[in-house]
Amino acid sequence: MILNNRKFERELPTRSAKHIFIIAEGAKREYQYFNFFREIDSRIKIEVYKLRSDEDNSPGGLLDIAEKITTGVTKQCLVEEGDELWVVFDTDLDKFNSRTKQIQELRERCTNSEGWNIAQSNPCFEVWLYFHFKKVLPNLSNIALPNDWKREVNQMISGGFDSRKHPIHIEQAQVNAEAILLETGGISVEGNTEICSLAKSILEVIKDKIDKLRSIL
Repeated sequence: MILNNRKFERELPTRSAKHIFIIAEGAKREYQYFNFFREIDSRIKIEVYKLRSDEDNSPGGLLDIAEKITTGVTKQCLVEEGDELWVVFDTDLDKFNSRTKQIQELRERCTNSEGWNIAQSNPCFEVWLYFHFKKVLPNLSNIALPNDWKREVNQMISGGFDSRKHPIHIEQAQVNAEAILLETGGISVEGNTEICSLAKSILEVIKDKIDKLRSIL
């Protein structure tokens, strides 16, 4: 990562710190983003599950993966009391609306499972990236189109969003996104992202490190 000359000591992991397990829809961008925080501090064990190319990244597929790695034989993620598991996904509906039922089932599973949470972005992960630098919604021709959001983020930041350094603005993104967060029937509205709730959990433990990084840049 770009922040390779950081003037701080990496903390050793302790069981007294909660663990955060993240299962994300994107096999690359989302993984790179959340991996930034895993690299800078081990007091909170952020385990990001990297999807393989042959794995189902639909809401239903993510639910299957979450159950497999937490309750399966291998138990890749040992979720203990006080830990959190987050399933990160986009709204971006397919033309047959098959994801609608899957999203409802995923929400119900997380609601009924202690420590399980969802972080849905409507319509795509770029909504979350956008709020790292902006406080109000962009003026898009169609706020429901993922490609419009991706284009906006790429034009807004010279060189595009860089997951090796820009996640350092997570606190500002959390404040900006939470300020406009609305829900209809338990689902965030267009232009909203629930990742601000996950960000708040991350910041509970590593805010001091984030603040230190910002001060030396």
